[in-house]
Amino acid sequence: MKIGLITVRYGLDINGGAEFHCRMLAERLSSFYQVEVLTTTIRNYVTFENPYPIGLEQVNQINVRRFANKPFNANSFYQAEKKAKWSRKIRRIIYRLGLSQLVFKLFPIWRFKLKEEYEVMRSHRFYSENLLDYLQDHQHEFDAFIFFSYENPLTQLGGLIAPKKTILMPAAHMEGMLFRSINTHLFAKVAHIAFNTETEMKICQDIFQQAMAPHQVVAVGTSVATPADSESVKLQYDLPERYLLYCGRVTQEKLNSLIPDFLKYKKEYPSDLRLVLTGDVMSEKIISSEIFYTGFVSEPTKTSLMKGALAIINPSTVESLSLLTLEALSLGKYIIANKRCQVMMEHERRSLGAVKCYGSYKNFTEILNDTLHNPTLLEEIRDVAQQYVTNNYDWDTVIGKYKQILTQIKQSRPYV
Repeated sequence: MKIGLITVRYGLDINGGAEFHCRMLAERLSSFYQVEVLTTTIRNYVTFENPYPIGLEQVNQINVRRFANKPFNANSFYQAEKKAKWSRKIRRIIYRLGLSQLVFKLFPIWRFKLKEEYEVMRSHRFYSENLLDYLQDHQHEFDAFIFFSYENPLTQLGGLIAPKKTILMPAAHMEGMLFRSINTHLFAKVAHIAFNTETEMKICQDIFQQAMAPHQVVAVGTSVATPADSESVKLQYDLPERYLLYCGRVTQEKLNSLIPDFLKYKKEYPSDLRLVLTGDVMSEKIISSEIFYTGFVSEPTKTSLMKGALAIINPSTVESLSLLTLEALSLGKYIIANKRCQVMMEHERRSLGAVKCYGSYKNFTEILNDTLHNPTLLEEIRDVAQQYVTNNYDWDTVIGKYKQILTQIKQSRPYV
């Protein structure tokens, strides 16, 4: 079978969750199938710089075909957003009023503002007419497609080109765009939906009701690179002895109030604890002697940084899984997370104490003080954390689920 994996960005120097998920899955599926990744030339999620060349290349022995994006017109995009907004607003109000079981069950497929929402997709920075044309023209060469992240134009438009061959990995979380009318069509028409967590699946079941396509929690496996030499990494980045580590996109959306909360905490509770941030700078850099910024790091360096951290912190509220959390847990590390993120709350419930969520600044300080002054806690967490990942996020299990889904898709096609 030939499998096409479609994602908005792809590369060894890209550490976004869905994009990294795509790369890990592509490299593992390639042992059993012919795999090709279809993506754009864009690297940065905020500046949308596009340094990658158009055309076919190999990344870790995987064929990657890159396409140019349509030139972005900000005014056209925002005008389209303005015209389309009422559909998602109305649907979200229905959800918040607790009426989804009634209204969405009676009317699971919506067409209100559908044309305007598709215009938003065609005005989007990630829209690539060339990629979508390639999918249209070459769909018969592929036995199945896996689309990563529901909200982008490649998934919304490409996922409906050959829906009976399409697996959707939505990476969904509670947000306004999940209530767009276009999602009622995408989530209903694809062949299968592969969710990352029970929380994500439950949210989508509430919104799309009985119209939702066949689905299950497939999740993702986890593995970490062999760590780089710890002393070399420590010298290279002038690391402090004790630090909390954040890895990912350095944006307000992901960090939330972490930096001001941490600086406030350090004033109230002076210590040698520091905060280390790694990843692409996609917003204004914060300069403070309490905060170390490494920039983008290689996977071996990231592993070394995680192993040396006192704990890993994930302040994001917009996670559909959090690969960072799984990687850190597999190393036996303690995770501090945000209670406003439903997925992290699921990890907290199921991990028997390896993940701890804060719901306020007071909780935040209590968890940090406990982490600093209770070394026994971190020792006790190690085995529990690793067992949680082994039991729930094993690559053999994940690939086995994808094999079953792909076999079902092939067998369901009348011309096979």
